[in-house]
Amino acid sequence: MIRIRELYRLQTLKGLRLIAGQAGLERTVTAAVLFEYDPSRMKLADFYRGDLVVTTLAYARSDAQLVTHSLMALMNQGIAGLLVKTAYFSELPPTVVEMANTLGTPLFLFDETYIEEVILEVTELIRGKRHFAGYEQELDALMRGGLTPEQAREKAARIDPAGEGAYRVCALYPKERLPGLEDRLYALLTGDASLARRCVVMEWRRMMLMLFRMEGGADDAAAVQDVEGMLARAGVDRARLSAGMSRAREERQVLGVSLSEAVYAARAARLEERPMLRAQELGLYAWLFPMSGNAFVCEQCRRSMARIREYDEQNHASLEQTARVYVELHMEVAAAAKALYQHPNTVRYRLGKIQKLMDMEDDALFAPTLSLMMNLTRILESEERA
Repeated sequence: MIRIRELYRLQTLKGLRLIAGQAGLERTVTAAVLFEYDPSRMKLADFYRGDLVVTTLAYARSDAQLVTHSLMALMNQGIAGLLVKTAYFSELPPTVVEMANTLGTPLFLFDETYIEEVILEVTELIRGKRHFAGYEQELDALMRGGLTPEQAREKAARIDPAGEGAYRVCALYPKERLPGLEDRLYALLTGDASLARRCVVMEWRRMMLMLFRMEGGADDAAAVQDVEGMLARAGVDRARLSAGMSRAREERQVLGVSLSEAVYAARAARLEERPMLRAQELGLYAWLFPMSGNAFVCEQCRRSMARIREYDEQNHASLEQTARVYVELHMEVAAAAKALYQHPNTVRYRLGKIQKLMDMEDDALFAPTLSLMMNLTRILESEERA
């Protein structure tokens, strides 16, 4: 798929101009579709979200009312955008322009170019970038696990047909929306055939995942340098994204593990405000991130935190702050007391209150459970804000 704004890259589109719907330039286009029929005899249900509709409005000729009716109906259908050739209309009715602005549906006019050429070029542009998308089901299935080795290899072969030699996965996680990231990577791969042969780039949720087939079994330092060099060549603003790197592997049936490692490492790098983190540096996060996807564990965590916060609010207490400092200082009461400017017995008293609220009185596992809960809360709340 491509973004609407990428239409400006089509050199054959003569006089392309946006007249409405600028707010929708980040919409994705999955197909270019011809619309040259009397709308009273066609089904608008045949047009879908993601369709870029191309038309000369020949069916309407000089009937502005029919133009208004048909284009407004198309926009209400949820199409991605409209491209109108100025063969019969040099401008469009104000009500159509107004609706395009209201719905954020990009509305373009263009001159001279045959609409068949426009549809062909847009289709080729989509195909050229298709290796960035379309793997969501395979990626989800591989990371979810539970596949037989044969099923895992089949999913991996869809992503990496060559399937030979050592590989790593790198995940790029923008700290905020980063328009143009995929464009820069696409431009780099298009201009570097050697890199394109050994690198597969995929969109997945809010991340870009890159599978590298390594040459000569590159070590960790060389792999990190390879990724950083690629991002620099692409002109990516590294300060605006975090990256995670998996371990090196050869077996394609464990690609799901490599994908998860890279994703978790990128999430941890973002949380720790580091530019890149390798899988072997995950530490406790290697356990926490899988837990963050478990509904039961997350519900338990949120319930316990809610009790602690409710107690603090009702009693003007500081249990949550005490718990956070205690965990940060490796569950050492003396260190926590010093940091909080409190007597150690005060810290012990507060921890006893927390134990009771967590239903863990006299439980030898209280301290590690509290550490898990506080760190998991940090992950959940950080990603909710994102």
